[in-house]
Amino acid sequence: MRPADHASALAAGGFAVKHTAELDRVRALPWRAPTTAEAEAWSDALTPIFTSGEGRLLPWQAYSIAECKACHGGWLALPVGTGKTLISYLLPTALEAERTLIIMKGASLVEKTHADFARLRRDGWRPPAQPIRVVTLEWLSTQKAHGYLDHYRPDLIVIDEADDLAATTNAAVRRLDRYVRARRQSGASLAVVAMTGTPIRKSLMGAWHLLCWCLDDGAPVPMAENEARMWSLALDDHDGRRPRLGPLGATVDDARESFRRRLAATPGVVIVDQDSCDAPLTVRVRLARECGETDARFDRFLVDGEDPGGIPVTDTLERYRLDGQIGLGLYSYWDPPPPDAWLEARRTFAKFCRGVIEASTSWSAPIDTEAQVVKRYRTHPAVTTWQAAKPLFDDAKHRRTAWFSRAGLDSALDWLRELDRPGVVWCGSVEYGRRLAREAGLAYYGRRGTTDDGASILQARPDRSFVASWQANKKGLNLQAWSRALVTMPPQSAKWLEQIVGRHHRQGQHSAVVVDVLATSGGSLDVFERAIREAQFARGMVTLTQKILRAEIVRAKPATTTSNAVRWARKGGA
Repeated sequence: MRPADHASALAAGGFAVKHTAELDRVRALPWRAPTTAEAEAWSDALTPIFTSGEGRLLPWQAYSIAECKACHGGWLALPVGTGKTLISYLLPTALEAERTLIIMKGASLVEKTHADFARLRRDGWRPPAQPIRVVTLEWLSTQKAHGYLDHYRPDLIVIDEADDLAATTNAAVRRLDRYVRARRQSGASLAVVAMTGTPIRKSLMGAWHLLCWCLDDGAPVPMAENEARMWSLALDDHDGRRPRLGPLGATVDDARESFRRRLAATPGVVIVDQDSCDAPLTVRVRLARECGETDARFDRFLVDGEDPGGIPVTDTLERYRLDGQIGLGLYSYWDPPPPDAWLEARRTFAKFCRGVIEASTSWSAPIDTEAQVVKRYRTHPAVTTWQAAKPLFDDAKHRRTAWFSRAGLDSALDWLRELDRPGVVWCGSVEYGRRLAREAGLAYYGRRGTTDDGASILQARPDRSFVASWQANKKGLNLQAWSRALVTMPPQSAKWLEQIVGRHHRQGQHSAVVVDVLATSGGSLDVFERAIREAQFARGMVTLTQKILRAEIVRAKPATTTSNAVRWARKGGA
């Protein structure tokens, strides 16, 4: 439902969940209750079919493959570390696919996946009859990938970490949606399997289209987007106006419970609510060193609404980035600042692009990217003005980093000195991570999981600590050799925190895992608590308990003074 349609529904007084034919369809779907014993039986049955080696399918790996085979698709909510790579490798054989496409986020994961597949072949697992193609979500969103799906015509699409495709405005998501709809309407065979450890993060709509792709009319959600959005408004965790629940339940809690039971019992849906690791897990909040200069910078940022360079900041993501950076003792800025004409032209062009892409419904000539907007609307004033202004300023070339305090660096160095075993410092700021690594004499693993000289994180020595970008390395890696970790500039999402923790606390880990989260401001404490609330909402909707909710959580409360009161102020409460 587009905003205008939503407004019309409100004006018409239709702000309620209705009893519809789609609701009846969902209620009439078969119910089944998966059990561990059933999963173990599938492991016994399928293991000899898929391997001639000594390996064995884990029970829920086998059950997932069996469900995907029976339903010709599947929506798999599997905890981090439960072996999704092997499932991906065996699905083409199980579903008798001729053209398999695996989609994942990040080029480093593509390389790792190919290496993992080669290892699985060597270990005796049955290879698929046809080669598997693996592409990145980022590439599938580019102009180069326009038309790729129609050219390759995959009959099996496997989406790894499917929550990365939650935004329906993403170009790759739009292209996949058109392909799935066209393929189904033509009657051609297509199976879609979505796998993730964080299936529903903030809204039902983040998973709605994935459920529809995977299960078609077997999906336990309305197939019509406007009706699904009404369910979402009724069930989601938000502070806005909530529609009357109608047939969904008497209270929000009742409605979520009903949805959770319906989802978990739907054929083709596999939700494994168990941890992949039995080792103890502790997540502790660790307060950064106090610093008067940092307090003063936060006063300007939080009270005056300006970055340390005096530039007003209003964008939510930019405020999160600056809060984290300032807490670590640095900030990035443009030197010189861009011309006003450049900023205004960029702002106008971005707004125009968003509008065109959101309004594009053409199947014959869809628009999903800025490059397509420029090509189609090359004479539009928003495009021509931006094209003329763009050469005036190179934003990457003029980006600078300024340091004003060592407190953030010394806080991490303190942590490293206290370790009784090697650990990993996860960094949300590249500049901070690089400098920390230099001062500590450690390797820093950035983009594609490599150092500046090309050394791979996969070859990191288990007897040495190291520093890593959590944006670049939070997925797919087995880092169980390091049972201690420090997270700096903690991520906003429970999904990302789950991934970071899951690098260490995973199947095969026997040591107690301790993850420290470095808090540098009240804002960073709020970010941590929001991640916990997000995980709690996901558990309420999907019956899947993320690691942060299984962990022993140790909070810390800063001692506030007159000078640091603004810095440690909380929006989400103490």
